[in-house]
Amino acid sequence: MMNTRVKDIDFKSADHVIEEIRNMNVKGGSPFGRSAAWAFKLAIEQEDLNDFDTLKTRLEDVAKQMIGLKPTMATIHNSCDIVLSLLNKDKDLDELKKQIVKVCENIIEQSFVAVEKVADYGSNLIKEGDTVLMHSYSSTLMGIFKAARNKGVNFKLICTESRPLRESRNAVNVLTEIGVDVTFISDASVFEFMKTADLIIMGADTLSTDGSVANKMGSAQIACLARSCKVPVYFASELYKLDLRTQYGYNIQLERRTPLELICNEDFKDFDKVRVINQFFDITPANDIKGIITEFGVLHPAQMVSYWNKLIKNIMED
Repeated sequence: MMNTRVKDIDFKSADHVIEEIRNMNVKGGSPFGRSAAWAFKLAIEQEDLNDFDTLKTRLEDVAKQMIGLKPTMATIHNSCDIVLSLLNKDKDLDELKKQIVKVCENIIEQSFVAVEKVADYGSNLIKEGDTVLMHSYSSTLMGIFKAARNKGVNFKLICTESRPLRESRNAVNVLTEIGVDVTFISDASVFEFMKTADLIIMGADTLSTDGSVANKMGSAQIACLARSCKVPVYFASELYKLDLRTQYGYNIQLERRTPLELICNEDFKDFDKVRVINQFFDITPANDIKGIITEFGVLHPAQMVSYWNKLIKNIMED
């Protein structure tokens, strides 16, 4: 039986975490949340943070850098908010450090456990002989597909390339190794192939309290097309990706990346006269989503907020 637990990067320091996030070597919302926890943990364990003000300044700087690099990722925001909320000048410094390190370890472990539970719930949706369509790379999705294969389910997978970085190639390599029949298609051809799918499962970068989901560009149009084709759409995500700021009117920040991922300077005769936008994420509305696969089961999008306090209680336990 194959192991469904993914491995994080072997981070050497807080600055190493930040560098790996900057270089796009951290992939997926769950790994981002764990990486943020690793950054705080390593900063406390390795650096000379010998008074409260130094500790506070350093942790706030680490948080600012990570959020600046990935403003879309609720998991980074959540890890930062939880850790920074623990800063208490009246508490013994050594005890405060121990508390923060413990909470960071809980964030990391709870994330792994959550992803494993999501894999189990998600794999139950895949039946023998099904054809599943996926978009982009998601470590959570890989866990679902591995869990389905562990249960002896044979299924086919349609995998969009997910331009411009085509990160779905990583998924293909994982899936072919575990014996899944994979068809790799261009993003533009998804409507044609969707008609053969029994269900669609995509990962999620951020969950909104209104039930909508931010994910890799193309997810929203896939979900919209799927509704017209009567193909159910699920997003797989640990609940830690829920951005509570959205219930107070905050709009999820959708990352735009360098145009050079889309084109080369020589593609156009007069490059300066062309506006090139490399929108990297979009938002799928709740009414295009059949369910959110979480560690608490397959939830209706409107149910997510009610489970948040239970999740935080697990993280804050000694």
